[in-house]
This record gives sequence, C-alpha cells and structure tokens, in this order.
Amino acid sequence: MKKTRMLEKFTARWWGLPLLLALVMLPVASALSVRLWISDGYVYLIYLPIAMMIAMLMVFDWRAFPGIAVALCFHYLGRYTVPQVLVLVGMFLASLAAGWWGYRTQIKTRWSVSPGELSQVSIRLIWLVLVISTLFVILTQLVLPIGILPLHYSVFVDDSFSLRALLNYQSLLLASLGTVPLFYFSLRLLRNPRFIIMLKNRCQRQISAGVTWREFLLWLVLLMSLLIMLTLFRANQDNLLTTEYGLPLLLPLMLWAALRFGYLFTSLSWGILLVVLYQLRDRFMDLTVMKPYNLLVISAYLLVFTLVILLMSAISTRQRQLLTRAKELALTDPIIGLPNLRALNKDLAFVSCSSLCFLRIPDLDRLSRTYGLRLRIQYKRSLAIYLRPNLFAGESIYQLPGFDLVIRLNHAVLQSRIEELEARIKSYHLSWDGLPIHPDIGLSYCTVNTPVLHLYELLGEMSALAETSLRSGHAVNLQQSTNVTVQRHITEKLAMLHDIQFALQNGSFQLMSQKICGVRGDDYYEILLRMVNTQGEYIQPASFIPVVQEFGLTWEVDRMVLEQALRFIHRHRDRLPGIRFAINLFAATLCRPQLTEEIASSLKTHGVEPWQLIIEVKESPMLSDNSWGNRSLAQLRKLGCRVAIDDFGTGYASYSRLKRAQVDMLKIDGSFVRNMLNNSLDYQIIVSICAVSRLKRMQIVAEFVQTEEVAEELRKLGVDYLQGEIVGMPIPLQDLASGTTEADEVLRP
Repeated sequence: MKKTRMLEKFTARWWGLPLLLALVMLPVASALSVRLWISDGYVYLIYLPIAMMIAMLMVFDWRAFPGIAVALCFHYLGRYTVPQVLVLVGMFLASLAAGWWGYRTQIKTRWSVSPGELSQVSIRLIWLVLVISTLFVILTQLVLPIGILPLHYSVFVDDSFSLRALLNYQSLLLASLGTVPLFYFSLRLLRNPRFIIMLKNRCQRQISAGVTWREFLLWLVLLMSLLIMLTLFRANQDNLLTTEYGLPLLLPLMLWAALRFGYLFTSLSWGILLVVLYQLRDRFMDLTVMKPYNLLVISAYLLVFTLVILLMSAISTRQRQLLTRAKELALTDPIIGLPNLRALNKDLAFVSCSSLCFLRIPDLDRLSRTYGLRLRIQYKRSLAIYLRPNLFAGESIYQLPGFDLVIRLNHAVLQSRIEELEARIKSYHLSWDGLPIHPDIGLSYCTVNTPVLHLYELLGEMSALAETSLRSGHAVNLQQSTNVTVQRHITEKLAMLHDIQFALQNGSFQLMSQKICGVRGDDYYEILLRMVNTQGEYIQPASFIPVVQEFGLTWEVDRMVLEQALRFIHRHRDRLPGIRFAINLFAATLCRPQLTEEIASSLKTHGVEPWQLIIEVKESPMLSDNSWGNRSLAQLRKLGCRVAIDDFGTGYASYSRLKRAQVDMLKIDGSFVRNMLNNSLDYQIIVSICAVSRLKRMQIVAEFVQTEEVAEELRKLGVDYLQGEIVGMPIPLQDLASGTTEADEVLRP
C-alpha cells in the first residue's frame, strides 16, 4: 500500500515523473532536431524541443513547468553563460505559459489532443502552434538588441525579416504542428505502458469500416517504396524523383491515409515520417549547393502539407464518427429511447436462435388521448426499466409504433421465463397525477431461428395472438396456438373493417332515433347508429365500434353522424320545429383540437342552433382536468351545446371525476335501473347519484326504463328524463318526419 501511494505521488507531483521525463526527453528531442550552417549562421529546419514541451503540458498540465525549466537549464548551461541561460529559459517559459493559458481558458482541459475534434482544431492551431511559436520569435527579437544573446555562430538573427529568421520561425511552426502527437503519445506510453492497448483500440475505431488489410499493405508498400527512393539513392539532378522534388509525392499517400485510416494513425505516421525525412536529409538534398531560398520553399510546403493532412484526417474522422452515430440513432427510437424495429431486425440476424415476446397494450391509446402523449412515453419507458432485471446480457426490449413492445430473449422459449415475465408485467403499474395506471397487457411469444425473413408478418400474427391473450388473461404461444382461430379472428376483423369503409363511402350507416321523455315536457331524441354490411345485414354497434376505434376511424364516423343529424333538422324544421338530438361522440373525437370550430361550422352551414345539439360522452378519464377532452367539452358548452355523461356509474373513479367535471346532464347506466326495485344496492347507488347531481345542478337521465313502477320511483327521486321501452323503442330517423312514433303522453305526470 505504501509503495502504491509513493508511486502515485511520484507520478503526480512536479518533482516526480514530470521532472524525470523532461530531463530525459529534452536531450532526445534536441538530438533529433535538424540544424544547418548556411552562409552567415545556423538555422533550424525542425526544432523538436518546442513540440516536446507542448506535449509535456498536455500530459502534466502546469506541473510540467518546473521540469521543463530544470531540463532547459541543464541543456544550455554547458554552452551558454548563466545570464544567457536565464534569458533563454525565461523566453521559453513565457511563450509556453501564454499559449497554455489561452488554450486551457478556452478548451477547459488538457486532454483530447488526439481524437481530431473539429471544435478544438482552431484553438490548438492558434494557441499551441501560432501563439507559442510567434511569441518566442518576438521575444527573441526584443532581447537581441540588449546584447545578452550571441549573434555569431548561433541560430539567433538580428534581422527579423531575413531568410534565416523565417526558416527558424517555420521550424518552430512545423514541429509544433506536426510532431506534438508523436511526443504526446510517447509520454503517455512512458507514463503508463498499458496505454498502448487504448491507443490501438482508438486507432481501430477511427479507421474506415471498408478498409482491409490488403488496402493497408498496398498503402504501406507505396509509402516505403517512395521513402526508399528518396533516402537510399543519392540525390541525382538527372532524376528529379530522388531529390527534394520527390517530396510532393508524399502528399497523395498521406491524404489517402487521412481519408481512410483516421486522425490518430495519420498524425502519428506523418510525425514519424517528418523526423525520418529530416534525419536522412542528406540522401535527397544536396546541401552543399542548395540555397537558403530552396530550404525555405521545402520547409514551407512541408508545413502546408502538415496542415492539410491533419485537417483532412480530422474532418474525415469526424464525418465517420457522425455517420456511425447517425446509424446508432437510426436503431433507437428518439422519443422512447428504446431500440426500434430496425434494431430488432439487426439483432435477430446475429443470433442463431431467439425468443420473441410481443406485448400489446391497447388501453395506452385511449389513455394517451386523455392524458396526452407523455403518458404513453413514460409508461413504455418505465415498463422497460421495470422488466430489465428479468433480462440476461444481450437481451433487450424494443419499441414498436403505437402501443406495442417486443422483448427478445436469447435461445429458445423456456416456459419458466415466460411465466416469470408475465407475472412481473402483471405486477407493474404507473402512478400518473396520483392515479394508478394499470392497463391490461396481452402477451404472445414464439421461437425464431436465423434468418428471419418475414419479421413484419410474424409480428402481425403475434399482435393478433396478444389480443387473444387480453381476453384469456394468459400468454399465448404462437407455435402451440390454433392458427385457424387466430386467422379467423384476423379475417373477421378485416372483413368488418371493409364493411365499415364501404358503409362510410356508400352511406350504408343508418341512423336510429330513440325518444327521451322529459318529465316537464322538454323531450329530445338520442341518435343511435346501425350499420348495414355488404350482405345487407344489420350490424349492432357492439360488433363494429371496437374496430372503428382500433383503426382510427372515429372522427369519420362521428362526422358522418353529425352531418346527417344536422341535415335532418334543416330539412324538417317546419315539421319538427325545435327538435333536439343527443349524439354520442368517441373519446378520440373529443381530443381533436379543432373539434369545436368544426361543429360550429356545421351548425352554421345547416342553420341549426347550438341548444338543439346535446353531446353525449362515455364516462372516462377524459373528463379529468387539463385533458383535451375536458377542454373540448368546455368549449362546446361555451358555444351553446349541452353536454351529458353517458353510462355513468360503470367507469373508473366515477365520483372522483364527477367532482371536477363541468357538464349539464348525467345518464344513469341501465344496469342500475333494471333491478332498482328488487336490489337495494342498485337503489341506493341511484339515490346517491341523484343527490350528487342535484348538488352539481345537473339534470338526470335514466336509461332502460321498462315499467311504470320504475318510472314512478325515478320521478320521486328527482330524475328529469326517462329513456327505455316504456317511452319508445329506437326507430329509423326518417320515421320522425313522417310522424310514425309511439305514444307521446304515456309518462306525462
């Protein structure tokens, strides 16, 4: 333990590893730098210590400064006087401190030198390359007039605009730009040799997906061939390819690497190549006859090459990262945050045998229309999180459009796992605005083997089975189920959908009217819907209404009923003045934001007053505060229509919702009215409903009134309207105009 702590201190403190690496690396960088004697003094073609110092700052941050200062002192004490050493060290430290302060201020971290992030490229170029190199040259020119630094037989130049000064400046820029990654990764490896594994993995991730070993070997052979041609054959003016004029051939090869092999590999390769080329400069440059201007041109285009290569590698790497990210996002639903159907298809292709569990939650459609889409999103997210502890590694839950989910399990179906999942699903509920949301979930499952060629058709069958599971209350196995029953169920549903669409297009829906008798003489009629199928048979609402809701045809049906009813009032206003109709609307229709404007427009078109229209809605969560349904009801009442709750007493939390609902009328469900004289519980429920309704100043309608005794008792309880056999059975709407109705005065008090 003590050794570990000492090692950590040695690695982290300025007097430890930062100092040791600076003392070791500075002589190496100086030895690899290239200095030439030209007509009137020395010049650097590439000055690597500046790159080493920048890399030290990137690895150790401000803790690197003491080590850099000590290493510079040791390096210069043998060749310069103490005042000269202090001036040189001060210029280096001032330049590095200014550039590093600006870099840290903007980038906020010393890391991320290697990934090629385009957002960081400009900051590095400005502060770590341009500012440090330029400031060092400026400080040198400011110090030279003092006479402390030597001018003869040195690299220092008193003329700021001479070729020597420009060559020295380019050597700083080239080293800072091209070899910092090389020193940076060398320091990281010396600090932690295991970093080589991370570096390898990062290089592999940045390489383009289409790169093969054959392509990489071809690139390497071409590069080595060009390098051999430049360095092993002496410069020959008759063969320009063996001189410095062959250097531009490196550019297309390095651009190839930049576009295909990623930023890390390209920057490291180019840094190594620069060091090798300058170390073997005598092989392709005849320095005895070469003029300073030629050196300046070679240095300039190597500097431009470096900038182009690094920028191109950063851009191409970033584009590949964005493309990879886009592909990953394409496999995830952006709203729910779960893998989607495309991800399921991909995962099934990589696993030889899987089990699929299909979860169907149709109540989410109704609940999301009442409470908003956020409930559906939150429910699916929470359910997926709740089920994850039951999944093994590699298994996942997938989002399907609408209100379905799919679970993929590894290997073939195990009955114990299905039972475990089913039990966990049934135990889940979501608390939403204080109400427990616990919709029924249908579950079907099957085993599939790779390749799964007809996934969409398979999911369709599983969806139908999951709906069967909703009725049975147990998970259904596709392989063991009676496919004939499932197919028959699907066929019947599709046939019903065809009949509904045919009826909408050809007017095969028939409107019926049933009289609702007011005890004070203010009668009105409820519009009931019947359908005639393609065979001419009458279909009851209980058969076609669920299909209308499932396939999203609710507004088309409601709009048809509204139009026909209002058209009837308009045509027969002379025969039936002041007639009122009650029309049932689906919950989905009430959630239409423009519903009130559409109804107002229809009323105006047919010349019908709003008070002639009563909107009936089923008792449901849509009457909760801030729901679209409740807002639509408030707007309709403001328009002048009346609103009634239908089948009150059978829904969830009726009295809690009635406490907040703002409606005009309440229809007591017929299941309480039928046996009210023989069942004391039903009677007391009706009494309580009447009491609450009077407190809310709502009128009361009783359904399924079949006898005079029941009617009399309801009147005593304060019921305002009666509906049932004793009042009148449903008749075709057109019969109202011809006067074919049953007795109107049967129940008058």
